[in-house]
Amino acid sequence: MVTESKDTKLTLRISEDDLAEIDEFLEVNPKFASRSEFIRHSAMDYIAKSRVGVIEEQSSGVKLSRNLDNIISSVIERGFFKTRDEVIEELLKTAIDSGVLRRVIEQRIKSYNSIMNDLKKFEMTTDKREYSSAKGRY
Repeated sequence: MVTESKDTKLTLRISEDDLAEIDEFLEVNPKFASRSEFIRHSAMDYIAKSRVGVIEEQSSGVKLSRNLDNIISSVIERGFFKTRDEVIEELLKTAIDSGVLRRVIEQRIKSYNSIMNDLKKFEMTTDKREYSSAKGRY
């Protein structure tokens, strides 16, 4: 008696880059006999890890305002990017290439130097007052 497979066939759309990545992985990890076996195993492994809290929502660790986070979520939902990290990486690359990041850092350095100069002036004024006060005691 031949038993019928109760497996359900699933059609999956995947980019050529992602497929190439899977194929490269399978070449050096022969424990999976096929792409299907690898994807099935990966999906079940992800579910198991999510249930026990090993996997959390993918995040770069960057805390953003609700508005910026909504914008990033929107561009991901519309298919422009796959992940939050991908959006942030692209924004940083663009900021670096255009010189925006350098200008932001330069402005921060100016602000820092200004604060340090003000602090030095304050310390000098405080030192003079303390010296005058101490001088008057003797």
